Amino acid sequence: MTIINQPFQGQLGDILKTELASDYQTFTIFSAFAKNSGVLRLKDSLETFKKQGGRIRAFIGIDLDGTSYEALLNLYALCDELYVIHSEDFSTTYHSKIYLLENSDKAWCAVGSNNLTGGGLWTNFESCSIQTFHLPEEKTKLDNLYEITRKYIDPDYPCSAKISSIVDIVILLNSNYISKEVTQKVNNLAKKVSQRKRQKNNALFGTERVSIPTLMSVDQQTAAQPAPFTPPADYIFTTGKETPSFTNEQFWFEMRESTGGSRNILDLSKYGQIEEGSVKGTSYECADSSRMYGGIKFFDIDPEDTSIEKNITINYLGKDYYPSTIKFAPNNGSWRIQLKGAPDDGTAELSRYGNHGDFVHKILVFEKISTDYYVLSLLDEDQLEKIKSLSRVWAHNGTLSTSKAYGML
Repeated sequence: MTIINQPFQGQLGDILKTELASDYQTFTIFSAFAKNSGVLRLKDSLETFKKQGGRIRAFIGIDLDGTSYEALLNLYALCDELYVIHSEDFSTTYHSKIYLLENSDKAWCAVGSNNLTGGGLWTNFESCSIQTFHLPEEKTKLDNLYEITRKYIDPDYPCSAKISSIVDIVILLNSNYISKEVTQKVNNLAKKVSQRKRQKNNALFGTERVSIPTLMSVDQQTAAQPAPFTPPADYIFTTGKETPSFTNEQFWFEMRESTGGSRNILDLSKYGQIEEGSVKGTSYECADSSRMYGGIKFFDIDPEDTSIEKNITINYLGKDYYPSTIKFAPNNGSWRIQLKGAPDDGTAELSRYGNHGDFVHKILVFEKISTDYYVLSLLDEDQLEKIKSLSRVWAHNGTLSTSKAYGML
């Protein structure tokens, strides 16, 4: 049995991606919380696993606002079977974190504190034990897992519900059992700000900065590649002098009246005038300390290279839309992103939300999963002052205080 103390002796997310590439046939997930930050970083591995004939089943908790609406939407598309677990008794919380891979002659199991989130699988202080079982000789050692699985899939068990359609997830959202990620992010930031205000000014602890896959900028990735994982070692690697990245790097943009016939174009600035906060020591730092690079930098584009045209994938409400195009518009001298592209299932393009006016007078919040892959969420415009107050830094496009605002959460 191997014990992993994350992040110092490995990161369970990387280990799972390696094991998913092996010849297992089933993958069973038990997790108290699920967020896009974890689900989407495993998405490629899970899709490949399914294409090779693997089956995925997940049992996800919805307590303590730890699981998001968007994560369940994406899990529904990825899993062969998806269940949510919840007890109406406030004193009882579903808190399991187990990852089980099996085929006919072996099983691999990780049990610990790691939720299906970016923090749980990569950046948090977590611990888990990993064990391999020879089947069928040691199958009885997994009987307890098989027993709880049977309980959760029993339609008569009242604390488990199978997700049979997206409508089931919408019902959970409308009934306030789950919430959207951007709402959770704002609420969590507000709690942290309140906590800091209660603490004394002198810090009693240091800061552990941990890198998370594909969240670094292109320049950072070139400068610092994580150490390779080589099975069947004890899943221990040295992080060395890697440049840490922001965990779940997120930027928000004030949309106001959208431009373009489809009302789906978001303007991105080269530079911005900082109103509050600082970007010192980040990739957004400029020579002028009162300014920062604009939103175009968040999408890993050199603001001065106006010849670049970049297509990205946007995950919105549980679907991937490609391509959304980022390019420089010489007529008005600004960078912009066209929110468009079609999903794989043949349904309507992302631009339809613009046509319906969904983006107008909203705050658009993007989370970077990789340099070509982003998650989009929307906040109502009346949340602008609140999101400004919770941001690490926020600025106005250009130099005018009346220009649209943007910021880093």
